[in-house]
Amino acid sequence: MRFVDKKQKLDYLIELIRTEKTGKAEQLAERIYVSKRTLERYLSDLREIGYKISFCSSRKTYFIIEEL
Repeated sequence: MRFVDKKQKLDYLIELIRTEKTGKAEQLAERIYVSKRTLERYLSDLREIGYKISFCSSRKTYFIIEEL
C-alpha cells in the first residue's frame, strides 16, 4: 500500500488501532511505512486531538480506550 500524505497514514493508523491489529510499535511502523520515531509522533498527534490510545502488552496491540 502506498501513501500520498500524512493524513492517509493517520487514517490508516486509526483504522488499525480501532480493529486492534497493530502489533508492536516496530511492526506497526513498518506496516505504515514510517520510522518508529515517526510512529511515536503520529500517536502523540492523535492523543493531542483527543484519542485515548493505549497499548496492551498481553495482546500486543494498540487500542482506543475512548472515541472522539
